[in-house]
Amino acid sequence: MRIETIAGVRHVWRFRPHFHAGDEVVQLLAGRARLRLRDGCRDVVAGDTVVVPAGVFHRFEPLDEHGWAFRSRFMPPTASPARRDSLSARAAALLGARSSLRTDVEAIAQACTVSAGHLARAFRRETGSSLHNFHVLLALHLAKMRLRDGAPIIEAALDAGFFDQAHLNREFVRTFGLTPAAFRSGWATRDQAAAGPSSRAMYHVPGTGLS
Repeated sequence: MRIETIAGVRHVWRFRPHFHAGDEVVQLLAGRARLRLRDGCRDVVAGDTVVVPAGVFHRFEPLDEHGWAFRSRFMPPTASPARRDSLSARAAALLGARSSLRTDVEAIAQACTVSAGHLARAFRRETGSSLHNFHVLLALHLAKMRLRDGAPIIEAALDAGFFDQAHLNREFVRTFGLTPAAFRSGWATRDQAAAGPSSRAMYHVPGTGLS
């Protein structure tokens, strides 16, 4: 079992709306932050721990200029995601099958036999994300899988549909707060040291203004 842990120093972290493949257990170490979910928001302070289930769109952002520090652990999902047979689910499947990050909302909408405007509104209403943002996140999770397995960064970037390594770097930092190189290095180091069936990667993330 692979367990990933990320620790971020106190900083004005403002992550993009995203989701994780596993449950995220977030402990606030200092400061205050706001957790935004599709159906509302929750303020958390130092000492609080919050669990964001796998697949749930969310965003953490600062409540003041002093920022916040955190530790996140990513665990296997505790529940299987609900099976969906909806317009958004069909669109998501079509996005996952695209070979590049040219989202082409018109083509996706045509394949779903609806207008582009209707698809965009329905997708955001159900998921809390735009189609392109969701498309980028699917590609990021694919790149992470390739990096965990030791693929070169450029290979992971192109396999996942990014235009080049710089494109992956920008989106990776914006979403996860660290570079693909740091992520890959963390898994390589921990996998070499692992003596049993489990492996863990731990990252200490410097403050690097996210938007």
